[in-house]
Amino acid sequence: MSSIASITSGASSATTGADTTKLAGSKDEFLKLFMAQLQHQDPLSPKDGSDMVAQLAQFSQVEQSTQTNQQLAALAVSQSSTANASLSSLVGRSCTASLGDVTIKDPSNIPPISVSSTGTITGASVVVKDADGNEVRRIAVPANGGPVSWDGRDASGNLVKQGSYSMSVDSGTTTTAITANWNHAIDGVVLSATGSSLKMGGIEVSPSTITTIGASSTTTATATADAITAALATSSATNGNIQ
Repeated sequence: MSSIASITSGASSATTGADTTKLAGSKDEFLKLFMAQLQHQDPLSPKDGSDMVAQLAQFSQVEQSTQTNQQLAALAVSQSSTANASLSSLVGRSCTASLGDVTIKDPSNIPPISVSSTGTITGASVVVKDADGNEVRRIAVPANGGPVSWDGRDASGNLVKQGSYSMSVDSGTTTTAITANWNHAIDGVVLSATGSSLKMGGIEVSPSTITTIGASSTTTATATADAITAALATSSATNGNIQ
């Protein structure tokens, strides 16, 4: 029965790696080998029945683990759809999002950045870097803080390309903490294979960067949010059900 044991061990490894295709193949191989051993065993010295039962029980446990993983994956999809639907309630609301990683879709429509500090700001600047970590633009911050505008252009005056960027604040010689945030209404919810993001003007930010949520700005935005909620709820019911 050593051969059966080795196949069962392989099936366990497949389950650990969440590779259900390989596990299905291992199951078929196990059953074929099991039947072959029953058919070709020495009738004068048959295999121990308890040993065979133990092998079957072991593989049954592996199969049950695989089914559990599949159910958990389906549950995760359902929860993700529900979370996406809840994001639609932010559409039309004026929100504050902390600086950090951002996706630029329209460099000509970058929302303002609100900068503040408990003390005088000296020599500080907002720094824009591309996905490779190269500095694209550095924008001076006024001594009293306030809104800082970026026109979406690099140091050479050219509009930056669409893509991923990072935003941070170089405090310069400022001795007090500086806070910098995006301030803009949420224009929409963007759903993709890599996750959800919120559209603020010409940029997209992660929902995790939202720090404050204000009141809805327009009734049109509310109607849009309701439409998105209905669409996402339908998607959740269609794709997120657990069989």
